[in-house]
Amino acid sequence: MSTISVLPGELAQARESLSRRMHGVDPSDLAAQRRAYDAYAENDPLPEMSTMSEIDLGGVSCLGLLPKGCSGDHVILWAHGGGFVMGSSRSHKGLAAQVAAAAKIAAIVPDYRLAPEHRHPAALEDIVSAYRAVLGEGVQPNRIILAGDSAGGGLAVAAAMKLKEQGVAMPAGMILLSPWVDLANRGWSHGAKAQRDPFLTTSMLNTRAKQYGGDASANLSILDSDLRGLPPTFIQTGEAEILMSDSTALAERLGAAGVPLTLEIWPDMFHVFQARYPMLAQARQALNRLGQWSAAHIAK
Repeated sequence: MSTISVLPGELAQARESLSRRMHGVDPSDLAAQRRAYDAYAENDPLPEMSTMSEIDLGGVSCLGLLPKGCSGDHVILWAHGGGFVMGSSRSHKGLAAQVAAAAKIAAIVPDYRLAPEHRHPAALEDIVSAYRAVLGEGVQPNRIILAGDSAGGGLAVAAAMKLKEQGVAMPAGMILLSPWVDLANRGWSHGAKAQRDPFLTTSMLNTRAKQYGGDASANLSILDSDLRGLPPTFIQTGEAEILMSDSTALAERLGAAGVPLTLEIWPDMFHVFQARYPMLAQARQALNRLGQWSAAHIAK
């Protein structure tokens, strides 16, 4: 993989922007944090759109996104990030729509129930319900990409595992951006990358894991699960983030389970760097690669 050279000014601007995302927000006020998280990205540029509408899928409120010139019969179902406690279709519509536009297909972003008001397995149930409802609308499974970033990446993998358990047809593929899959936070990069990660800390992730899974959060690690039979998977992670080892460990276990796999580690990039596509050339290149991979894996 050839990548665009890092422009120090661009990268510094993106990192600084992220570090200010929660500036002045009371860390004990979750409602204020959610508002700030959504507001930070909700006005990020969208591709030219044909339609953008609120839809109900299996009782889950979702945002449907159809970029201009794209097929509504092919779908990326995107589980948003936010540590299980924040994030929404507002914060992630731009990211999902950019990948959809690159793939020439539609995107759906479910507003799954958030912790700590709704703990595990509420979010997982909502992603599974939305996927099954997409099938119920007549979209063939080989025309669906299941996607997610950060906590949403973990949800996407967990949803695929649950669908397999239920005997539901697998999607054509999964794309995962810096997936958080070890809620016990045992990975080597927590220590090795701590000084380079601009905003994630192990303490923060431990708090989010407890809010999501309660006392059982450490037992929710996907890395300890049977991953055989999952669809082809494309993982992108930043090299300068404490969750990098979640991606490498997941890739190792998927490979051992016989799952077709692509893993990209982007030098100097931070957690879900793709979301900073308005200001970062590497993010735009990464999104195009995700779109191209998705287009190559879905049925025509």
